[in-house]
Amino acid sequence: MCMMNPIELLAQVKKLVFQEETEGAPSYSLEDGTKIMVSALEVGGIVTLEDGTPAPAGEHTLADGTEIVLAEGGVIAEIKPKEVEAPEVSVEIESGKDMKEKEDQMAAKFSEIENRIAASEQSFSALQSDYEGLKAAFGKQSEAMQGLIQLVDTLVNVPSQAPAEVPNNFKKVSVESKADKIKSYSQFVSQFKNK
Repeated sequence: MCMMNPIELLAQVKKLVFQEETEGAPSYSLEDGTKIMVSALEVGGIVTLEDGTPAPAGEHTLADGTEIVLAEGGVIAEIKPKEVEAPEVSVEIESGKDMKEKEDQMAAKFSEIENRIAASEQSFSALQSDYEGLKAAFGKQSEAMQGLIQLVDTLVNVPSQAPAEVPNNFKKVSVESKADKIKSYSQFVSQFKNK
């Protein structure tokens, strides 16, 4: 098995981490079915095609009807939300009783439309809040990854040699074999036998 140089390994980890960040951009479809990647669906976001090249400048319509205007390099310059079509209202001159019924129906329709608009605004606010939370979490994760990479980079560059001098407070301990210990003990005992 081939051991990889720690510096090369760190470079590969950095490459892997940063490629994953760019590949994690959300994907969308245009009206014609073309797949695109959008770093952020907001002014200043970057739009790329599936092959990674910047999307061409001009107006493009997403599958949901939202129009995005791109500048050079695939940068979003403007976003035009899908226009909601208002229901057609036909007014006929009728009697007072019929007119009152029509007014009530119209008021009910306007109330329904206002409720839908309010629900859409609440949904958009919730999505925007979720987006800001995710953006903050990803920012913290990115900071943590940068710190981790700096730590690993520092550890890779620390010399791995032993110190040049052994501190004075270390004692040298000789290691005797079992046979040497027995011989030493026998000599000690024989000194007392001879006396």
